[in-house]
Amino acid sequence: MTLARPPISRVPRFSGGASLVAIGSIVGVPMLAACFPRWALRLALPLLGITSAGIYLTVPDTERVSLVMAIVVLATIVCFVASIEPHRLLVAVAAFVIMGAAILDSGGRAAAIARAAGCFGVLVAAPVAGWLNELRGDGERRAPPVALVVVHCLVVGWSSRVLIREVSLVHVIPAVAGALIVATGLLLATSQPVAEET
Repeated sequence: MTLARPPISRVPRFSGGASLVAIGSIVGVPMLAACFPRWALRLALPLLGITSAGIYLTVPDTERVSLVMAIVVLATIVCFVASIEPHRLLVAVAAFVIMGAAILDSGGRAAAIARAAGCFGVLVAAPVAGWLNELRGDGERRAPPVALVVVHCLVVGWSSRVLIREVSLVHVIPAVAGALIVATGLLLATSQPVAEET
């Protein structure tokens, strides 16, 4: 006996909480991703690839997310081979498309949408860390690229796998927000002053 899968064009029904989380995520995530630091843009597409894999593992339906994940991985390979640095607008558009696919594949579940938003990890934490570094007033500071990748993988793993059984927003939102706050703190702690060019 095979179970019938819903058609890919079917849009899930959203409750009040799921609607709020979906709107906040589809607006907030791309806006923060558009502010991703210029000096780290070469890492943006690989980080988006990790994000899409994490979302694939955390949403109940995967028809749209799997397609978007394949496109992001392909774009990452092309940009790496051709040494292309993506523009911030491209990063924001990719984040919008990935988040949109996650919302459509969420089955209308608010917790799945919140976990998917958490999978953007460093893509939303790095801009906040950059703004906080500016408040220090002691020149430009940057976290090492390896710190960006490691922290991103940790947040994606937390959001997509550790929280997978959580179905209540009361548990998921604080857990995701806490992970993003810790990620921001780690990026701040590992950031080093950049020597000024003469």
